Amino acid sequence: MRGNIKLLLAGAAAVVIAIAAAAFVLGDTVQVVIDPGHGGSDVGAEHNGRYEKDDNLALALLVKNELDDMGVDVILTRDDDSYVSLEKRCRIANRKKALLFVSLHRNSADGAEGVEIWVNGSKPEADTKLAEYILDGLDSAGISENRGIKFGYAQGDGNYYVNSHTVMPSCLVELGFINSEADNELFDSNLEAYAQAIAEAVYKSVPSQ
Repeated sequence: MRGNIKLLLAGAAAVVIAIAAAAFVLGDTVQVVIDPGHGGSDVGAEHNGRYEKDDNLALALLVKNELDDMGVDVILTRDDDSYVSLEKRCRIANRKKALLFVSLHRNSADGAEGVEIWVNGSKPEADTKLAEYILDGLDSAGISENRGIKFGYAQGDGNYYVNSHTVMPSCLVELGFINSEADNELFDSNLEAYAQAIAEAVYKSVPSQ
């Protein structure tokens, strides 16, 4: 009898564990995923000891705070200096059934400055509108140059991975060139204004449920 009870308890525990594991994998749905690009050993662009990964995270944390205050259900793909693969970033958003995905980056190129936002090359309307809202907000907050909405991938054919492997409207924000002193000064002085502009644009873009 005692052995049967132990078997029943063990079986019940296994069911509970299985349910908990399934809940962890599937997760609750969220409205928005903010993706601070790079992280950990992947530092991104670099200039005079300044790493893109750090700027991306600093901005993302402020954007999340702004969205939290607006009552938007938002998560980050990383909230510290850790490496997260592109596959995992997209998997987080897709499993959470997010309504929007915004990836935050800094650019790098000789003699260039300003802000541009990348959208899937098929030019989906919702994605493009999200990018327009964000770029308009950043432009109003103060940027060196508005480089516009761009489609596809800067290095050739195709799309940025996060724009082609997420199933919700998405965009990739290149917020200034890290090797431009003018852009770095603007980034540092306008960081909170940039975060507010992005959050307000995202809030405006969240589809009704």
